[in-house]
Amino acid sequence: MQDIKELVETAKGAAIIGGQVLKEHFRKVLEENIEEKGEKDFVSFVDRESERRIREFILSRHSDHKVVGEEEGGDAEGTFVWHIDPLDGTKNYIAGFPIFGVSVALSVEGSPKVGAVYLPYFNSLYWAGEGLGAFKDGKPIKVSDTSRVKYSVVAYGFPSRAKRDLNVYWRIFKDIFEQVAAMRRPGAAAVDLCFVAEGIFEGLVEFELHPWDVNAGLVLLKEAGGTYKLLEKNSKIDVIASNGRIQDFLEGVVEKYIGEV
Repeated sequence: MQDIKELVETAKGAAIIGGQVLKEHFRKVLEENIEEKGEKDFVSFVDRESERRIREFILSRHSDHKVVGEEEGGDAEGTFVWHIDPLDGTKNYIAGFPIFGVSVALSVEGSPKVGAVYLPYFNSLYWAGEGLGAFKDGKPIKVSDTSRVKYSVVAYGFPSRAKRDLNVYWRIFKDIFEQVAAMRRPGAAAVDLCFVAEGIFEGLVEFELHPWDVNAGLVLLKEAGGTYKLLEKNSKIDVIASNGRIQDFLEGVVEKYIGEV
């Protein structure tokens, strides 16, 4: 495999390049520049321009790699495949809510190995590479030491265009909510995973996601000492992730309503 440190540098550079586009246009996107890809699914020229620049940067350094993006798709068959979300948290971005980011990840033979997530509003860059650890702005990060469910904060998320019966999500939320210290729904899966890796949240349960939403964050979480479980169905991914200490609790709640985890 190519040098992992070189690949991490590509992911970091790509995330920052995409983030510069988001910075430039934050709180400047007019309603007439927003398109509806599907029901409650929005995109703007900002998403597309960010993805275009990220693709160009990655392929300028690794011309033989494949790139799959949220907006333009791509061929996911290959040894080296990059998954990019040029704007994770589009609705947050459009609303002016500063929790959004750029997610760039590399999978090797189907397994995520490298990830970078850039939060433009905060100018914070998270990155990780297999065996190298996880970092935020050059400093190592690790998951929370909290082990008691009652003291834990858990992020939660599901799409506004959910395919499942929403009652399933309400019940899971209720069961977790009644036992933890607090729950949060920031609305950007890649960012949420970084917050678990950093020890802000103890856990995360999010549904109906795609590889570009989670791959970078999963590398970060694993390298920061956390654990996760993926449930894949109908080309969508459910993620149950944590600091490792409340993983069994979260999996147990999800299994109760969705089936065997």
